[in-house]
Amino acid sequence: MFLFRSLVVVNKVSIKPKTKIAFTTLGCRVNQYDTQAMKEQVERASLQTVGFDETADIYVINTCTVTAAADSEGRQLVRRAKSKNPDSFVVVTGCLAQDRPGEVAALPGVSLVVGNSEKSSLLRKIVTQYEPLNPLIDEMHLDTMSPWGGGISRFDGHQRATIKVQDGCNFGCSFCLIPRVRGEMVSRPGLEIVEEGKRLAANGVKELVLAGIQLSSYGRDWGLKASEPRLAPVIEKLLAIPGIQRVRLSSYAVADFEDALLPLWQSKVGFCEHLHLPLQSGDAEILKTMRRPYSLEGYRATVEKVRAVAPTLGLTADIIAGFPTESDQAFENTLERIREFDYVDFHPFPYSDRPQTPGEDLFPKVNPAVIRERMNKLWQLKKECLEKSAQKAKGNRCRVIVERYNAGHQAGLTDAGLRVVFDEKPGQLGQQVQVQVAGFRDGHAWADISADQ
Repeated sequence: MFLFRSLVVVNKVSIKPKTKIAFTTLGCRVNQYDTQAMKEQVERASLQTVGFDETADIYVINTCTVTAAADSEGRQLVRRAKSKNPDSFVVVTGCLAQDRPGEVAALPGVSLVVGNSEKSSLLRKIVTQYEPLNPLIDEMHLDTMSPWGGGISRFDGHQRATIKVQDGCNFGCSFCLIPRVRGEMVSRPGLEIVEEGKRLAANGVKELVLAGIQLSSYGRDWGLKASEPRLAPVIEKLLAIPGIQRVRLSSYAVADFEDALLPLWQSKVGFCEHLHLPLQSGDAEILKTMRRPYSLEGYRATVEKVRAVAPTLGLTADIIAGFPTESDQAFENTLERIREFDYVDFHPFPYSDRPQTPGEDLFPKVNPAVIRERMNKLWQLKKECLEKSAQKAKGNRCRVIVERYNAGHQAGLTDAGLRVVFDEKPGQLGQQVQVQVAGFRDGHAWADISADQ
């Protein structure tokens, strides 16, 4: 199922003086990918991209709306942009813009609202509404880009590059509005993914992270069955690209799990033994109320199936605290499941009502003070999971792609999904190196980098 869709690019023109445009992103890897695609689209039209903290003529804010906190942060970024340049043209796009365009348009300082469904025509919309660029409309030959934004050739600010292979979601969980803002599930043609992998490899990328909103369902919209190979053949072709040393999955799901992935983990051919498998709740009744597309038994069976072929595979997850009707016992059940599944790490989130979702109408709500208390317990258990993972891996030699961490230190993600921190060594950013896990301290797994590297 390697379909090909040609890409149309914007003809390169000369704009003098160059218009400066800055981007910033909130939310998931798919949103981060979208921003990179939009950046490269405007660069092909000779606009100059600058950092969001710099003075720019145009600011583009790619928003998230998965939580109330994300909504608030998006609004703050609008104010931040206007404080940098009161005369700037501020564009708000992404999931918040898609879901509540009128509310976003009413924010002081917002010049243009572009929903997710219109991201591929972002440049056309900016050029037609930002007056300094109006005279250049005919010269720029603004063609409509592919639904995937024209593709990317680099991934700014990251040493591991994300490739969006799928968009949209059909699951309909009661706490989530993502199906409403991302649309129905659609898969990206395999040949297009591989060609993008080649472009990234040519620019020095060594690890690819495959991302989607409903990643486990890749290929199902083409009529393929869950039991048939869908993403696995794409991964094999990506691993065959010279320079690509590792391929990793982003957030995956139990629903539509692709068994053809199992031999890839078993063969250790460069497919990272790491699976981010969101649980959300470890209580069977809460999972039903959440309308998750799996049962607790199904989740457990999937974990056992994967670990049967890849015993050292690292498992990570997402957990929601304080979903409506969650009792003290239901929360304790979640803590027990976290321990049972022996996560390398997990990401805890406090529940917040999302507009016009079934969860908004569920009662009783959990008291905010109780949610904070449960979040504190999850943060403590997260630390325990990390410490256990670091101690278990102590002495192991692991390969990582070197990423920035802080002054004097760098970090990397092991094949199994454990982030390790080590002393900085000049010239190694973006390189694959061998490290030896040294243990746990200051809330992090630490490692020693090999002296000969």
